[in-house]
Amino acid sequence: MATLTEKQLDTLMGYQEGPVFSVYMPTHRTHPDNAQDPEIFRKLVEQFEPVKAEYLRDKGIQNVFSRFEALADDYRFWQHTKEGLAVFATRDSFDVYRLHMPVHPLAIVADSAHVKPLLKYLQSSDRYHVLVLSTNTAQLFEGNRYQLDEINLSQKDVPESMIDALDHELRDLHATLAAYHTATGEKWDVAQNHGLKKTDIDNDIEQFFRAVDRGVMARYSIPTRLPLILASLPEHQHLFRRISRNRQLMEEGIKTNATALSKEALKDAAWEVFEPYYNKRINEIISEYRRATTKRMGADQLEEIVKDAFDGKVATLLLEENRIIRGRIVDRDNVFYYTDDTDGSVDDVLDDLAELVLRRGGEVWVIPKDKMPSETGAASINRF
Repeated sequence: MATLTEKQLDTLMGYQEGPVFSVYMPTHRTHPDNAQDPEIFRKLVEQFEPVKAEYLRDKGIQNVFSRFEALADDYRFWQHTKEGLAVFATRDSFDVYRLHMPVHPLAIVADSAHVKPLLKYLQSSDRYHVLVLSTNTAQLFEGNRYQLDEINLSQKDVPESMIDALDHELRDLHATLAAYHTATGEKWDVAQNHGLKKTDIDNDIEQFFRAVDRGVMARYSIPTRLPLILASLPEHQHLFRRISRNRQLMEEGIKTNATALSKEALKDAAWEVFEPYYNKRINEIISEYRRATTKRMGADQLEEIVKDAFDGKVATLLLEENRIIRGRIVDRDNVFYYTDDTDGSVDDVLDDLAELVLRRGGEVWVIPKDKMPSETGAASINRF
């Protein structure tokens, strides 16, 4: 099972030979709540029965339904779910993703994968890095309000410990101290037992922090432009901020011994720091849209946005979270809307529009209904 990343999203958006089956549902981590999840999944897949009958002689499509059934019967899989599930299937692929956030139950079959719920999950607007720092260790995480994943640091890019960052002549001494501590369990008393002065230790810590700052900035912050939250004791916050050159470092941090926090507690603490910043960005992008409309550089009518998207004009697309407009984009001048509500297995115009904007280099924001600046489910800001 692959980890859901922006690269995986690009792969899903590349499935252009239909039919493509997309299934979303909320799941549960623990018993007895997770006992009902396989049956919910089966009910969603049952919505595809007309397609199964239509492709009765197509072995590839019939195999898709065999794989759906096998997943529903996989007891071990359903014992290790998270908050949500997304499954995408074609004749040649069957992709299953455990999600760290709940999603609305949905079953859609169309010419392409239905990815709009994943845009909210992956959008960079609510993502950040967390740097957990102590005097001799560094860890880096990437996450959002729903999940937090540790990044496997390469020592050549970011030192994971003070020893990795120190000059060669100091490494043997610190390795000796570490071995002494491990062997005896005694607290280091380097000034008394080993003759190392406090100024030497302070210089080593600063050298370590500088190396971490350089590595994180060059390898992660500059390429991704994600905000960086520092998690460390208050005194280390002061030192790191004094020497840091990272423009992505946020003013607010997690001021505690973060190495002692569980990943779940660290995620909650990080979101508490980041949420005001996220809400501010949402408000700024909505204000930008309103300014754009006064200059005729913004739109909220779907047909107009579709034309602008095809012409490469759309820089930013705002979509209403969980809104589905049944239909599909045929071409620049044609949007086909479904009027028959009995068939749940049709595509979503907003999903098609999101893919169109992303493929032309725009960004997509999925926004809660109460914050959307339009009633149509979409709003756009144009480049020109």
